[in-house]
Amino acid sequence: MKVGKPAFFLVFFVIFCYHKWNINEWEAVLNGDYIFYGVSNPLAIAIIVLVIVAIIVGIWSMILRIQIFSRYRRNNRIDVGHGLTAQQVARQMLDNLGYHDVQVVRASYFWFWFFQNWGNRYSPRRNKILLYGNILNSSTVTAIALATQKVGLVMQHRAGEPKMVFRARWEFWTRMAPNLFIPIITIGLVIDLVVNGGDIADGAFGIVTLVFVGIAILYTLIAMGALYMVIPTERRAGQLALEKIQQYNLVPSEFIPNIQEMFATYVKAFIADFVLAIVNLLIDILWLVAKLSNRR
Repeated sequence: MKVGKPAFFLVFFVIFCYHKWNINEWEAVLNGDYIFYGVSNPLAIAIIVLVIVAIIVGIWSMILRIQIFSRYRRNNRIDVGHGLTAQQVARQMLDNLGYHDVQVVRASYFWFWFFQNWGNRYSPRRNKILLYGNILNSSTVTAIALATQKVGLVMQHRAGEPKMVFRARWEFWTRMAPNLFIPIITIGLVIDLVVNGGDIADGAFGIVTLVFVGIAILYTLIAMGALYMVIPTERRAGQLALEKIQQYNLVPSEFIPNIQEMFATYVKAFIADFVLAIVNLLIDILWLVAKLSNRR
């Protein structure tokens, strides 16, 4: 369950309000007189509004993750009855499709703890479907659904579907978007400070900083584009999975609605994560503008 970002924004907002502001400052914002990092009311309010939006979207994302966890757990108690594990089902489907080179292996919990959502997944770069041990060797509704959904991603990639190809090409970098936006710019600023002997007069940033700002913007646009592609490709993977489940009778028909509900919530969670990433990026941009304005 991915709750890191929602919790971060909530804690940040509470600490920010408690330590930085008092009642008089809140009244100043509402009256249009507050100065935030050297920037007057409009930018201050924009940042505050975005932080609040981030908290709301983050809570929505957290609720969806809880729903996914609940549905995964509920359906993971229901055995499909044919005796095949998720690994065997995925292997048979891949072989039937002619994708003999794609491996189905156990996912490491290392990726879960350090990258949160790098769990059950298809890795185009490694040419593997990775599933947690409790899914890989299970024959439950959840296990079969997840395995076939990852095969759906393989099918899109091997078919050369543009959205999946774009996502696969940039997948690694999207995991860090948009969190690298400020660090990339900071690298340029540090280089400028070193070149200028530790001083940048009158807030006039050097050419290196400007170059890195351009790099940060270009990277973020590409990464956010790839992050967006996760939504349609995951939705399509769910559709392909349902087709294969019904075609090969992998799950009793009475449990198909459960899988449909699970996949739909899964896609909604990706939408919430994408919106949260956009809001997070806007906060970074406005924060940067505030700091630059303060140096002038």
